[in-house]
Amino acid sequence: MPTENERKYVLEDPAAVLALWPRTDWSEIRQGYLPGDARIRRQTTGAITTDSFTCKITAAGRLIEIETAVEARDFDDLWPLTTRRIHKLRHTVADPAGLRWDIDLLLDGEEAFYWAMAECEMPEAMDAPPSILAALRPHVAYAVPRDRQVEFSNARLSDPAHAAALVW
Repeated sequence: MPTENERKYVLEDPAAVLALWPRTDWSEIRQGYLPGDARIRRQTTGAITTDSFTCKITAAGRLIEIETAVEARDFDDLWPLTTRRIHKLRHTVADPAGLRWDIDLLLDGEEAFYWAMAECEMPEAMDAPPSILAALRPHVAYAVPRDRQVEFSNARLSDPAHAAALVW
């Protein structure tokens, strides 16, 4: 099972970040959190929609992420059970070091952005990426320290009031 190891970066000006890549390169994600440590996600990229179920749990000092595909019917049946929901646009890109960057623009409703963040997925032993993705460098407002990762989790950021109250 993969160990989740990521660094997060708060970004300024979501509209400017959106303009960095063609709109067709962005996926739309609707994500909901179930009781406990699980979530469901519906991701649409172009004409392709995928649904997944994810559980994250800390064990033996590491965060283990277990993700599996689910049928659309399962997602639809579970969605009403979610307590926190997030709607976002995501662009994923690999940097020159081969690390994956997920750039998320969180939506309040269908049109207005209220938050922008980039996450760099890294191998378990890496503490930070060698450099910030070049296109994002001018937009980075804050590098989230490891001890504040939970405050900046999507589960917490699903509440726009929580996001607005974050101080860095």
